[in-house]
Formats: sequence, structure tokens, C-alpha cells
Amino acid sequence: MSMRKTALLVLPAVLLLLSACSPSNSEPADDLLAASVAATLAASSSPTPVQPTPSATQPTPERTLWMSYDSGGDQIWVLGDGAAYQRSLPVSVGEFYGYAQATNRILMAAEWGDHGAGPGNVAVSDLAVLDLDAGQVTKLLEDNVVEAQWAPDGRSIAYILATPETYELHWRSADGSDRILASGVSFTWSISPTGEAVAFTRETGYEIAIDPGLYLVQVASGEELKLSDVDKSGTGSIADRPVWSADGSQLLLSHWGGPGLARMAYSRSDGSQSFDLGLEGEGAIRRTDVAIPALLWYPDGQHLLGIQSFEIGQDPMDPGPYSVVRYRLDLDQQALVERTQVGETYAIIDWAVPGYSLWVFDAGTITEYVLN
Repeated sequence: MSMRKTALLVLPAVLLLLSACSPSNSEPADDLLAASVAATLAASSSPTPVQPTPSATQPTPERTLWMSYDSGGDQIWVLGDGAAYQRSLPVSVGEFYGYAQATNRILMAAEWGDHGAGPGNVAVSDLAVLDLDAGQVTKLLEDNVVEAQWAPDGRSIAYILATPETYELHWRSADGSDRILASGVSFTWSISPTGEAVAFTRETGYEIAIDPGLYLVQVASGEELKLSDVDKSGTGSIADRPVWSADGSQLLLSHWGGPGLARMAYSRSDGSQSFDLGLEGEGAIRRTDVAIPALLWYPDGQHLLGIQSFEIGQDPMDPGPYSVVRYRLDLDQQALVERTQVGETYAIIDWAVPGYSLWVFDAGTITEYVLN
């Protein structure tokens, strides 16, 4: 059975060469699904913050909930209440796909994918929504779901469904209507910040006849556009998803693991520009020189942040911490320029306050890391 992709947003390069994580046999009992989530959260003991509450002069992160995609279980991180701490859920999550702040719901699989489906025999499971206010879990699909994501509105859902012939990208609206957006898709994908489009890859290695590359499909019309010919060949991790600028006008996709040259594919979401980025003074990005496995856009759409987990002279098995670097995107040079180190850490989860601070994973806990 083919594996699924690993889970933290930014991981050391050696982990990015893995295409997935091993399945588990966690099978929460059905009678737990009706447990009162809201009551349990309210009754939880007072958390022990891992960092003091920011002062009034500092921007405060919006509250969110997070757990590693592949960790599962009944412990979830609460981020943004002036600290990061863990709370218990009465329902064991098989796979965590995301939290929707707008509706206070968790998108998940109730069971870990322990069997394969589709031409590539990729691990699949169910699809469910945990409503924290109502204390209810609703199972949307019983099986054959590879991955899923919330739309920005916290109501619609995109997911990938395995069929005997292919893998389909579906859009499920808040009213329950369901339609296919694209077929022959792979599992490196993301929804635009506006919710109007989905970027996805088609990759060799999944026993499907496809034209490899990075694609974009409009949710409303189903119109499809090829943006790049990059072929990830089934390698990488969730960190390698297409990364959107805040306004949805630009996309980046990093390709570091597997066969072929290391590439960082840049595209305008309207298809007007598409090229591979280089590094200032070095030309094309070479896997043997540097690894920046994933990037985050600054709100201005002109700067990017990444964790540089390998560079010349560094032991590739170095456990870290790694440099957190900021670049300016120079479209005229088609390069990342003005490299500036703004901190160091082991792994990045996501922005806490975009452009100001990060949620980082360090020594088994999560903290808010304010950039230099």
C-alpha cells in the first residue's frame, strides 16, 4: 500500500524525502462520536501556558486549534489564547485535516487510514466533521477519502476521493451538494485564500496516465489551467503543498525530494507568469547547495519566509535548530534575493501573526516565536 504524506508544515530536509507516514490501527468506538465535546472542553483543567501572555503593545494571534495530521488521538493544541497548551477531546481523532475558526469545527477522519484504494493503492479512510459547539460528530463519507481541507469560509470542503480508475478532487458545499472539480490528481494541493480556486499537482508514480505539472481549477466554473510542468513524482510531504500569497494572486511550489532537479516553481494564479526561481548570486537552486523545503508568504506579497534545513558545509543529518530566513521576491531577476536570517528553530507550524511571529515546534512543545 502506498503511503500518505508527513505532516508538519516545515520539516528538516531528510524528512521531506519521505513520501508519507505509516498507518496505525487506531479505531475509536462509534459510541464516542456522540460525546459532548463542548462540555469536555469547558471542564478541562486550567492549562499551563508555555509562554507568558503578550503585552498590549504586541499583536495577538487569532485563536486556532491544531494537531499534527498524522498524530491522531484525543489531545489537541490550543494556539492563540496568549499561549499554546493542550486540551483533551472526548473523541479520538484518526487524522486531523484542519480547524475552521469561523464555525468552530474540526475536519477529520474518525479512523486512521489502514487500507489502500485507487490505482496507486494509496491509504484512505472516512471523512467526518466534529462540531465543538454542538458536541457532535457527523460522518460525511464512510471510506475512500485520501485527504481533505476546509475552504476559507469554514463551511465548504475540498477532498480527494479514490476510485478504482483514478483520484478525484471534489468540492462539497455547505448545503451538502458535491461535485468533481478534477480527475487524475495527486496529493500536493491547497485551496486559495479566497476559496475561489484549488491548486493541485498531477504526478507520475500513481499508476495514472496524466500530464505532470502544477494545475489550478476554478471552483465555480471547473475551468482548469496548467501553471507549471514540475513533477514531484509522489515525493515530499504536506510541507510541499502549493503556497498562496495572501491575496491569492501568486503561487509557489517547492520540489526538493525524489528524482529530477530541485525546483521552486513560481506562478501567477491567472497564468500570466510561470518560471522556476533561483537564488541571488547562485542562479538555479541546487539540492546540494541549499534546502528550503517550504515557504510562507508575508502579507505584502513581496517577501517570503522559510526554514533553511540544509546548506553547504552543514551535516545533512544535523538535528537543528535551523535558520529561519526571509527573502524578497524579485520578479525581474526571477530569483529570491536579500537573504536575511530572522531567527532559528526546529520546525514551523504556521504564522501566528502573519509577518510578525510564528508557531514553532521545539522540544515536544509549541511556542510563539517572534521574528527578529
